[in-house]
Amino acid sequence: MADELSEKILKNCSQTLAGLKTGSIFNISDMPVSVLEEQISELNEKLNSLGVFIERVRSKKNNSLIYVYRKSQLERDLTNSGAINILKDFGYPYAETLTDSALEEKVKYLMKRLSDYDCFPHEIGLFLGFPVKDVEEFIRHEGRDCLACGFWKVYCDEKKALNTFRRYRICARIYETAAAQKRPIEEMTVAA
Repeated sequence: MADELSEKILKNCSQTLAGLKTGSIFNISDMPVSVLEEQISELNEKLNSLGVFIERVRSKKNNSLIYVYRKSQLERDLTNSGAINILKDFGYPYAETLTDSALEEKVKYLMKRLSDYDCFPHEIGLFLGFPVKDVEEFIRHEGRDCLACGFWKVYCDEKKALNTFRRYRICARIYETAAAQKRPIEEMTVAA
């Protein structure tokens, strides 16, 4: 049973499960990689048909980084010309290609970059559904001088971002309650 991982995904990835956000990333500790991989496989069987995919990005000691994403939204986000330019700048393979295998290669390359560095690579915001302009400005300003900070650092359209943050917080409360009530993850996942 993937109950432990399911509960953590409900708590940490609510906006992605609800279809409000492209992807979410979180750390899970004290779960052996073999058990985690088994639970990821079980949950992917339930959620892939709903458009949600789960990847173990990296594991160090007893900590693993988990990436949960909506494949169709990620495909759409990464076809933006600004996103393509950022991916090309960071050496992503198939930056301009729109096939399933090209998307998988981009996710694998992100996973490699996350494994190779202790900090998050700047382009990760593209994989999490952050506005491309904010990702561009974050890179340009090296994370400084933002207008607002919440789920991401905001450089453009502060009002829209703050409204989005409010919606994300409401969603998180709903999903935290669902996790506490042990609601099945597939029941709480909006189909793509």
